Amino acid sequence: MKLFRARSAVALVAATSFLLAGCAATTTEATSTTASCDGVEVVVNFGILDGTNSSQCIEITGSSAKAIDVVHDAGFTTEGTATYGDAIVCRVNGLPSPTEPVVVEGQAEFTESCADMPPAYAYWALWQKSSDAASWDYAQAGLGDLTVKKGESLGLVFTTGDSTPTPVVE
Repeated sequence: MKLFRARSAVALVAATSFLLAGCAATTTEATSTTASCDGVEVVVNFGILDGTNSSQCIEITGSSAKAIDVVHDAGFTTEGTATYGDAIVCRVNGLPSPTEPVVVEGQAEFTESCADMPPAYAYWALWQKSSDAASWDYAQAGLGDLTVKKGESLGLVFTTGDSTPTPVVE
């Protein structure tokens, strides 16, 4: 599993280098979630962490926006890692805490430092969905480099253990 995560991280970092730079500036606005989102739907599931799950539609000006801006406009703060920057999401709204241990059944407790890759058994997974009818897929770029389009969905799920759940609208 660690080898898979390491290879995934390398692929993620490589993929981000191929993204187009210089996207036009956009503004976004949060609206309540409806059955169909005309902007970008942002879904955040905190899992075992003490956060409030959320799903909301963020209106964007233009046809696309930087994913990190959309997540921040949805009211979430994010922190990347020292090694990978915003390519790897380390914290959402300060979670996991930099001072309190993360406890995952069957694993050693750890305190997230955000220095490097988080452990394979406790990390923020970044998901993307191209439309309401599509399936969730792992994002092919990091949050800081990913561009999302109107009608797409973006998900952050704090994942623990051996399985990686997809985002759930609650």
